[in-house]
Amino acid sequence: MFDLVPELTPKLISRLDHLRLRTKREYAGMGRGSHLSPRRGSSLEFSDFRPYALGDDFRYIDWGLYARTDKFYVKLFKEEESLLTYIFIDDSASMAHPAADNKFRAALAIALALAYVVLSEGDRVMLRMLSGRVVPAAAGFVQGRSRVADLARALVGVKPAGALDLAAALARELISIKRAGKVFVISDFLMLFNSIRRGLGLFAAANMDVSAIQVLGASELKAQGIIGQAELVDAETGERLRLSVGENERARYRETLLRLAREIRAVCLKQGMRYALYNTGDSFEDFFLKAAVHLDLVH
Repeated sequence: MFDLVPELTPKLISRLDHLRLRTKREYAGMGRGSHLSPRRGSSLEFSDFRPYALGDDFRYIDWGLYARTDKFYVKLFKEEESLLTYIFIDDSASMAHPAADNKFRAALAIALALAYVVLSEGDRVMLRMLSGRVVPAAAGFVQGRSRVADLARALVGVKPAGALDLAAALARELISIKRAGKVFVISDFLMLFNSIRRGLGLFAAANMDVSAIQVLGASELKAQGIIGQAELVDAETGERLRLSVGENERARYRETLLRLAREIRAVCLKQGMRYALYNTGDSFEDFFLKAAVHLDLVH
């Protein structure tokens, strides 16, 4: 796997082994696990009392409450189940530009690092391309730490292409989801802000625990290579624009990118979602371990 995704070094993997996924809500999962569920079960986490009914296990009768009320009540406990995690990756054409920034490879590395944490805890994860393209071995839920290598082999063959309407793509994904859980959306988010707000808001409204991870290129943030008379081509629509670019225009371009990032972060905080920004010029390991706190990955 290290050859396929060089960002996932043995050193980082050893650090990931100590991380666990946490949610701010309780979700019904699939099978036994380590996350509290809204279902009643037999964990050590007390939930409530209810009056004793014929056939209830005597071991769960609260004798202290009986002494005070002269009535039988049984203790209820929360079930512990595996958590369902959904990871959505933007594979539109803009993720391949600028080519030297390797934004899409970084997005895949983030997705696989998250998947590793989820699978190491015995939970289930689903990785989906937002273009709707089906990737073998990554289309449905997988479980078990060893499946990370399968996911890596399936994902490294994907090439970013086409345009993306984020709100429409996430709406299609939401329709197919049968159970709520943890959601990560990984994208450069270089699109109309309203589409970002509506798309992420759909999952927040559906009671999902949502995190948005924005990936921007180092040269992209500096507007490198854009100077003088230039023709800009939209990677997704093919639209062309000729203009003269000087230092003032480059400064405004950088400020626009950073303002978009601030606006995405603000809408995430307002709607109870999490946000992290990765600049591909930074150390991947440092980014992921620092972002882990913001994304609710805990030791």
